[in-house]
Amino acid sequence: MRRDVPQEMACRLMREWVAAWNSHDADGLTSLFVRYGSYGEFGSGTVMLGREEIRRYLIATFAALPDLTITPTGESLSSGERVFWRWLMTATHQGEFAGMAPTGERLELRGISVVLMRGDEILRAVDCFDVASVAGQVAAEREGRWNSDGAPLGVGKTGLNPSLASLGDEDNIGYGE
Repeated sequence: MRRDVPQEMACRLMREWVAAWNSHDADGLTSLFVRYGSYGEFGSGTVMLGREEIRRYLIATFAALPDLTITPTGESLSSGERVFWRWLMTATHQGEFAGMAPTGERLELRGISVVLMRGDEILRAVDCFDVASVAGQVAAEREGRWNSDGAPLGVGKTGLNPSLASLGDEDNIGYGE
């Protein structure tokens, strides 16, 4: 039976999700999921199934990005059993992340989380972001390649590949902006 997620539950979930990411609490994050839940990253194609696999992935991510911080960039929204929120992640690339060897460079990444609820737990969660933006930041920093407006070469002012820049409108989800 489909159950609409009340707005107060959507706000609570976003606060708990962000707090667990910011405190690097892999156990706290995985406890938000049903036992057989899944977490994926749309930008990288990574999908983890079950709490233990999600937990291992989070531990590796926190090791690679030891100062990772997530900041919500708007209110959470809910529609039916789905909850959405936009965020900004900042981190220093200290270990392998998104298939890239550590560079020591600072990353800034915008994205959106989409969560499918079952009761008060997460059945599926997907973070959507532009991996090319991360690669562009790391490669540009390492090689000193920058546009005249201060963005890495091949990346627009919004942090997007120029071919995706039209998706940065407020009418859209702001994918990777």
